[in-house]
Amino acid sequence: MPDPVASPVTAKAPHKLSQAVVIVHGMGEQRPMDTLRGFVQAVWSHDPSRAPFYAHVADPADPTGAKINQSWITPDSRTNSYELRRITTPYDVEGRRTDFYELYWADITQGTTRGRLAAWVTNLLWRKLADIPRDARKLYLVTLLAVIVVLCSMLALATSVWQHYISWAAALFVTILASFIIWVVDRFGLPYFGDVAAYVRAEAATVEKRALIRDRGLRLLKRLMMDDSYDRIVLVSHSLGSMIAYDLLQILWADFRPRKLEAIRDKAKLKAIHAIDKATLVADGSAWPGSLDDLAGFRRDQWELYRQLRTGDADHRPWKISDFVTLGSPLTHSEFLVTYNLAEFRRGIAERLFSACPPIAEGAAAGGTVLYQEGRNRSGKPQRAVHHGAVFAATRWTNIFDRGNGWLTGDPISGPMAENFGPGVENIQVELRGSLGRVFTHTLYWSLAATGVEVAAGARSHLAVLRDAVDLGRKLEPSQAEAPAMTSEK
Repeated sequence: MPDPVASPVTAKAPHKLSQAVVIVHGMGEQRPMDTLRGFVQAVWSHDPSRAPFYAHVADPADPTGAKINQSWITPDSRTNSYELRRITTPYDVEGRRTDFYELYWADITQGTTRGRLAAWVTNLLWRKLADIPRDARKLYLVTLLAVIVVLCSMLALATSVWQHYISWAAALFVTILASFIIWVVDRFGLPYFGDVAAYVRAEAATVEKRALIRDRGLRLLKRLMMDDSYDRIVLVSHSLGSMIAYDLLQILWADFRPRKLEAIRDKAKLKAIHAIDKATLVADGSAWPGSLDDLAGFRRDQWELYRQLRTGDADHRPWKISDFVTLGSPLTHSEFLVTYNLAEFRRGIAERLFSACPPIAEGAAAGGTVLYQEGRNRSGKPQRAVHHGAVFAATRWTNIFDRGNGWLTGDPISGPMAENFGPGVENIQVELRGSLGRVFTHTLYWSLAATGVEVAAGARSHLAVLRDAVDLGRKLEPSQAEAPAMTSEK
């Protein structure tokens, strides 16, 4: 296998520290590496602007000999699984390598019972209509109607049997229908929604699997965070994987957040933190703005704080996760899936059980600070720390969704994040079309076979939207901003 380190680079693109992209797959009986390979094909292999000419090779899967960017599948111990590999690239046009990893967790959620799935569905349906998000009400009503029909049929059958009033033909029909329903539940319900039932809500029956999934993710991400060969990590997640990735971000930030900050020694870090303070939200979530006046400016401030934190020292461990990208995420329905209603979810934000973007202020008003005093140094001067709910002070969040109509068109699982998580999330709506047109586009966000376009601008394709969100070219790096001719991202 060619050594990617030995790949030639031009004098204009000296070698730089590598970056890691971690993809967290969604629900379903996923096969190891399937999600990772498809994602890398979309983000790296078929983006000719990212690799220099000498890294363009013939696509072995294309009989016409079309060119793609070269990459290698490499054994790696960080995943703790012989079923998984790291996909690595040669040096790109900026002289930087990217390593792609998959956080695979589908094996942990195997074995979810019908009873657990039924209990989860019952919990969702037993709600006031006012507590159901508007964009989920059609799907809720269809599910509720289906459950009522099944229950009424079961009641009618039981009554007929008890009264000895049922023909053999009716009994055969009911038996076939019941068998079909059980097959559908086992074939589609358990493999997909069984994962959701096993993870989304913390209950006695789900705590163990939730802990196993998180432990696996934390081991991988901590190893990458402490690896000196990386200075940036991008966390990408799809579907239910976005809920897992969000939890991992919160846990990691509580462990890696900047502490023992001193006014003179950490002047640059504190300056970057104060820039974020200008956009903080009121603690109780009662007066969130619908949008930020300068979202692009806020994201620049997030990137600057990430730059200040990505290099550790004696008192600060490095924070390297610059971006969180969600695709088709059910986090948009968190007030329904994770809690019982929006009021309870907002209470969780205020209590820092959940992290908002921008972060909530340490004080009582918006525009406060994410800092609090945490003791004094040996000379008696105060030291400050960033609170544990402020992960999105240093990590940008991009949410890509295809708004569904609640039935079959689009992606009814996805949606915008502003209501639940704040106006600092960049929500980008796309319209996807696959072989079945607009029928359930939930799995098409990085599909090369699908067609898609950004709804608002109408200029970028769905793949261009994804590539810009992952931002392998680091558009906000000072060296890139000073030399736009060397930047390949458009």
